[in-house]
Amino acid sequence: MQSDHYAILVGIDRYPQLGPGNTPLDLRGPRNDVAAVRQWLRDPAGGGFADDSTIFEFQAPAGTPPGAAMPTAAQLDDLVARLDQIAQDNKDQGRGRQVGRRIYIYLSGHGFSPGRQRACLFTADAQERLGHNVHATGWLSWLQDSGYFREFVLWVDACMDRAAFLPPHDPPLPLTTSLVPPLANFVAFAAQRPLRAVELPIEEDGGRVHGVFTWTLLEGLRGAAADVNGRVTGRSLADWVRNAMVARYGDAERKDPNVAQEPEVIQEDAGLIFARGLAAPLSTLKLVFPPAAEGRPARIWSGAPPRVVQSFTVAAAGNEVALKPGLYLAEVPDQALRQGFEVLRPGAVQVGDAGVPARACDGSEIFTLSIDPRDPTAEIFVIDSRFSLVDRGVAALGTRLPAGLFKAKVRVGNATRQDVVLLDGDATLPAAAAPPQQVATVLPLPDTAATHEYHEGGRQRALDAARALQAQPGEAVLLCLVRSFSSRDAPVMPARPPWQGMQVFDAQGRLVLDMDHDAQVEAFGDPLAFAVKKLAPGCYFLRQPLDGQGVIEQSLVLAAGWRTEAYMLRRTTAQAQDAEARPRTSVLMGRLGADPAPLGQERVLEVARQALADERKVLNPELEDLLMQKFDDPVAGIIGGHLLLVERERDPARDLGRLDGVVRRLQGLVGSGHPDVAALALRCADPQLRQPQGLTGPPMFQRSWALLAAAAADQPALVPPAVWARVHALSAMPPFLVWNTADEVKAAARRALAEALFAPEAPVAAPAPAVPAMGPARPALDLPLAQRRAARMGIPASMVDSLRADLDR
Repeated sequence: MQSDHYAILVGIDRYPQLGPGNTPLDLRGPRNDVAAVRQWLRDPAGGGFADDSTIFEFQAPAGTPPGAAMPTAAQLDDLVARLDQIAQDNKDQGRGRQVGRRIYIYLSGHGFSPGRQRACLFTADAQERLGHNVHATGWLSWLQDSGYFREFVLWVDACMDRAAFLPPHDPPLPLTTSLVPPLANFVAFAAQRPLRAVELPIEEDGGRVHGVFTWTLLEGLRGAAADVNGRVTGRSLADWVRNAMVARYGDAERKDPNVAQEPEVIQEDAGLIFARGLAAPLSTLKLVFPPAAEGRPARIWSGAPPRVVQSFTVAAAGNEVALKPGLYLAEVPDQALRQGFEVLRPGAVQVGDAGVPARACDGSEIFTLSIDPRDPTAEIFVIDSRFSLVDRGVAALGTRLPAGLFKAKVRVGNATRQDVVLLDGDATLPAAAAPPQQVATVLPLPDTAATHEYHEGGRQRALDAARALQAQPGEAVLLCLVRSFSSRDAPVMPARPPWQGMQVFDAQGRLVLDMDHDAQVEAFGDPLAFAVKKLAPGCYFLRQPLDGQGVIEQSLVLAAGWRTEAYMLRRTTAQAQDAEARPRTSVLMGRLGADPAPLGQERVLEVARQALADERKVLNPELEDLLMQKFDDPVAGIIGGHLLLVERERDPARDLGRLDGVVRRLQGLVGSGHPDVAALALRCADPQLRQPQGLTGPPMFQRSWALLAAAAADQPALVPPAVWARVHALSAMPPFLVWNTADEVKAAARRALAEALFAPEAPVAAPAPAVPAMGPARPALDLPLAQRRAARMGIPASMVDSLRADLDR
């Protein structure tokens, strides 16, 4: 029994005011999920907790009225504060601060991601505009820094797609830094940013609704993720959940571009052991063969080196086989049928691929597996029969591997293809050249998943209209195109036009474009509207309504001699019959009067934009040439520069030498005053490039803002107070910088930021009030601490005094 293991379990299924117009937005799974996780924790063959005394859950106070919006952030803070109190008691008794060996943190409900590898859970009192929350990764970081435990587990089953304009709420506890680093960590979220998680009825649990991520996790913990030694480790559990989660989905979830097809696993230490002595379960599969194979001998291969594990005669009705999780090959040699497949849960496999008979290998052979999707943005993964990643590449991959079964996974943008291959000789996978699903792009491009031919025609008409303006070299042109997409075969007209309420203002607050009045509308099928305007160079602000959450705004920087093209897409479903609240946005630039870039380059740029939004490593020599050296569109260079910085963050040895060349070219195209160019220049080696002057306003890209805000500690002019005051109610809608303009939201965001900066340093031993009293009696301000917090939160140092004054009013 694990008497030194602790757990915090939170499942919120009632959200009385998080929906549109502060209506309920309830879930069905979180309470069931918490009960299932608690059951595993108490299982002697699972978590091994002796009792519930070290499992902390929120309990509503006696007399709480039914339907009350609980728990709040302050009430959840108490769960962490209880651990802090145990640590303080241990210290007072001379036993040191350590509370236990391992801590499990499980959170389920509605959520969002404020940044890469960060997750927040909305609390029950969250409203549509006021997203009260707890910062899950903030809890984890605080506990890791404190040294209260040696092993840390964080599971978050929540969507990462919602917009939130309040900052992440961290534990209001003093930071205690331990000199002892964690031994092992496992951190996983149900969805990558900005995608949705899924909850579904689970047949094995009597039809109760569970988060698919949670149930898949528990399957792995119960044995499906057991390694060859019968142990479930951090590494084997991560391999299982990455591959098995999608097997629970139906067709709708697999085809939905908004749904996460695999979880976000951030840390997966192999040294963290969840369970021992487990056998992987068997799943029953039905193999269905073509009629001509009836009565023929068939075989199933598995293992490394591959061997025959079952032989049988093909039956007309199909053949049922019981197999452990893994990769397999079914073949009918005299019919030249050779079909690779994976086993994750019971189901059916159609055997139809052609191939030569498999041959036995003795384990000494090494073969070459070649994969070339013919796309410079393609990400390639090779996975073995234990679901472990063995190799990866970008654009193309040739890898030498021992004989065995492997899964080749190719991802281009948000489209994925997987092929299981028995490597019994050198092999090339032409079938993996392109995912079967088309890439979904905001820009209406041919052969993409969310575009009609008439959308392509609409874009051409918009470009023709921009060219007809005959703008002069010292002028700029703005093109805005907005459309909806539902389906190719049966388009659904949204209840409201997707461009309704969309406007553009100049830096002085004057309306310069109103889509409701200025746009040319093409109202058939999935509708489209566009407008073009000749404008003076400078910073402009695109405003769009976010249903029920006020108006969101982002900057569009127009440069002299350039056409800036802003594209917005809102998807529509037959069920909702309304365009989704959250717009998808893309921005391109082209020289006045010039034709757009070749379609292939525009497609690559769209996929690169998606990669930047997800902060994925996709750069390769061909893509670097397109985005860093040969680009004519300044947006391509900005995206390329940020992708390079993303890779540097992942790999400190990554050379940034090309960034200086990117910035020089950008400065030559649009000038050093462009805020996104100025932001990238801050990371250049050449000091002559790091001299931004006359910034025109906030940047277009979120990562540019982060660079500017961090540098503003030493160069306050980079972020003037007026700019910060405009944008501080930020939301994570990567890769662009987006903020809320509603006064109520901005005031709440400012208050929350101020409270986070000046949180009391005294330990919290009891539930904190919902709004801590921070009036004139506040203890003396620790300015160095506030400055450090401001830098970590992306708040310019020049705003610290102003925020302090807000709290003292």
